[in-house]
Amino acid sequence: MTTPSALSPEQSHEQSRDGSPGPYAEQEPAPTRAETPDTAPAEASAGADSAAESTIGQTDGGERTENELRTALGLGPLDWGMPRAMRIHGWIVTGVVGVIAALLRLIGLSHPKTLMFDEIYYVKDAYALWHLGYEANWAKDSDAAFASGDFSGMSTQAAYVVHPQLGKWLIGAGMEVFGPQSSFSWRVMPAIAGIATVLLLTRLTMRLTRSPLLAGLAGLLLAVDGVALTESRIGLLDVFIGFFATLSLYCLVRDREWSRARLARLLAGTRPGARAPRATLRPWLLATGIVLGLTCSIKWSGIYLLAVVGLAVVIWDTLALRRVGARAWFLEGTVAQGVSDFLQTVPVAVVVYVGCWWSWFTHPSAYKHGWTLEQIRDHQPVPFPSLPNSINDFIAYHQQMYEFHVGLASPHTYQSKPYGWLLQTRPTSFFWEDKAQVPQTCSGGDCVQAITSIGNIAIWWSAVVALAVIVIIGVKNRDWRAWVPLIGYLGMYVPWFQYRDRTIFTFYTVAFVPCVVLVLVLALGMGAGLLPPLPGSAGAEAQVAALRNGQIGASIRPWRGVGARFLGFGPQFGRTPVWTPPVVETDPGMYRIHTKADDDDPEAPVAVANAARQADTAGARAMAELTGYPATTTAVVPSSDGGDDDLDDTGQRNRWAWLANWTSVPTWQIRSEGVSLIIAVTALACTAAAFWWPIWTGRTVSRAFWLTHMFLQSWI
Repeated sequence: MTTPSALSPEQSHEQSRDGSPGPYAEQEPAPTRAETPDTAPAEASAGADSAAESTIGQTDGGERTENELRTALGLGPLDWGMPRAMRIHGWIVTGVVGVIAALLRLIGLSHPKTLMFDEIYYVKDAYALWHLGYEANWAKDSDAAFASGDFSGMSTQAAYVVHPQLGKWLIGAGMEVFGPQSSFSWRVMPAIAGIATVLLLTRLTMRLTRSPLLAGLAGLLLAVDGVALTESRIGLLDVFIGFFATLSLYCLVRDREWSRARLARLLAGTRPGARAPRATLRPWLLATGIVLGLTCSIKWSGIYLLAVVGLAVVIWDTLALRRVGARAWFLEGTVAQGVSDFLQTVPVAVVVYVGCWWSWFTHPSAYKHGWTLEQIRDHQPVPFPSLPNSINDFIAYHQQMYEFHVGLASPHTYQSKPYGWLLQTRPTSFFWEDKAQVPQTCSGGDCVQAITSIGNIAIWWSAVVALAVIVIIGVKNRDWRAWVPLIGYLGMYVPWFQYRDRTIFTFYTVAFVPCVVLVLVLALGMGAGLLPPLPGSAGAEAQVAALRNGQIGASIRPWRGVGARFLGFGPQFGRTPVWTPPVVETDPGMYRIHTKADDDDPEAPVAVANAARQADTAGARAMAELTGYPATTTAVVPSSDGGDDDLDDTGQRNRWAWLANWTSVPTWQIRSEGVSLIIAVTALACTAAAFWWPIWTGRTVSRAFWLTHMFLQSWI
């Protein structure tokens, strides 16, 4: 196969050869008009429709414009900018959900004033790092003294710890600013990380969907989720993994856009089969590698995300070369470009990871320093005798950490298996005090205080269904946007299944809870018709054809299948007969089928060409309307239905016309039942957040009140 090309000299760059929807279509080669003057546009179009699944660029090898290549790569037109109103709305919703997240995470953050759960390790390690430069051992039973501001229990003897230092440096930064005696200071940096994750997910969703409505929905749902909320209010490490992992996905999406725009720019004016551009430094890919290194510097579980992201980059780059018909695209993508991708991610992440241990390297009293000298003195082997002693100490330390992680099997009351995480079958209890420690001020008596990381079940349980939808969209519809959250699942959830005997907890899900929310939002957006099709995709071409054939549009009532319309399996257009206007003889080139007898008419070829240009312009306009990008042609033609886009099938103004600056899809495409589903899920999530707020924040409640919030027996 070859790849699509620009058009013959008598056509504009935005017109196709066969009268089909222009350069956006994925079609097999079609004969040019010069070769088949007797063929009407309708006949050529019918032949092209049967080949809609072939790759972009399958024509006779003419030069491609940059916009044609950008369309083939799923990008908008050159120099396109999001409308000002939509940009403003995007930042408005970002600010609103940021304020909501901040209020929920900062109010009452200092409660309880004692160290809870694993704060007894990480908070004290953070204090030692900032004052000694390494983690130190503490005297027995020093937790209560630490909480009261007595730090005399810290020794100068190095402690054996099994997690990298970056997360503890971050916790300690808050303690340095607000004073280590304050419980607020132990938790303020995790709270900031939780707030920043909400903001970051909002911007990531905005970039994926170009919809302030869906972006705000993603930020709101993450702000009110119990897993994200409780772990933003405790001095643990995992919330930092969630922040850096989300940031790495954002950088990955930006790199995909940047690299594909560069590919289109460098191949503009070339023919199919041109050599792929040389690999180059990609700023967003380097940023991805740096952030992934920071993720691994919080906990080692970030290594799996690094592997999945690296694989995704190579696959996306290889498929991009295939879409533009580059010569030897598979070898170029997997070998030449793949090596460059590897060098800009994995080694960069390793360097960042090692750099985050700078304090360990610069403090000889840190744990495991001197191990190599002892081995040499005792005539014992060392990992790499030719390397400096500190490097061997570092390697030996990591070997010991690895043995701990894979061998951890100590039973714990709240341990859980990953197959129940998505349903929140066994949440983690971070804090519990009963009437022996709690003032009996509650209305029902027998007062308790509890902090349990129960996920917002309206979000988590809905996301289980949404996950199946997104997998179908990603695999069947080949929509790359679906793979962004799926990368998070593959890198931060699936790997835990290999540790069946290890002691693990549900609160680890905070690392990928932004992906859980994003899966739900993408599925809801698809069901409501708020996700625009990707330029150049088969789905976009199918919708363009349906729009031009009068099967969908502002004044058409489309048939809605229960599965297709709610779950987004693909366009299911109207099945009722569509009224079409009678043939107007004043435009014979548009409506008349030309036979061989028409060859005697000198105006016939011109009429055919003009009709084809109008058809291609209409296709470009339809594509622009559906994808939310402006058409690359300056010609203006009426819409397929000849009506006002803001009018519905009853002639009344579209009820969703006010959403024009809140989504990039045409408002007539918005499905009322999908919007109702969004409203229902959002209302349930906010209600659940209010219901579980006392349990998420350790408010004083009666034991009976607490029991009414334990829906499952496994929660107790």
